[in-house]
Amino acid sequence: MDDIRAELGHWVGRIETILIERGVLDEQGHIATGIGLSLPAEIEETLDGFIENPIELIGLLKISRDARDGRPLSPAVLMAAHLMAREVLQALQGAESNP
Repeated sequence: MDDIRAELGHWVGRIETILIERGVLDEQGHIATGIGLSLPAEIEETLDGFIENPIELIGLLKISRDARDGRPLSPAVLMAAHLMAREVLQALQGAESNP
């Protein structure tokens, strides 16, 4: 489980970096002012089927950060976040390489 936490921590860091670069998160890792109830069209299209709105994104980031910081999570939540973060990161990285 420690390997999963470490991997998830690495992935969430990369996700945060990409989302900051795209203006979805501010420098502190919070949803940027002006995002509102929907993600920017480019991000929404990229994450279609994974993340539908900023609330879901906030949830994934919170759970992933909790895992990274060693906070207690059930094995089911940890595994689900691990899977989701991997898929989200792959989608974001794919979009970066195909502008």
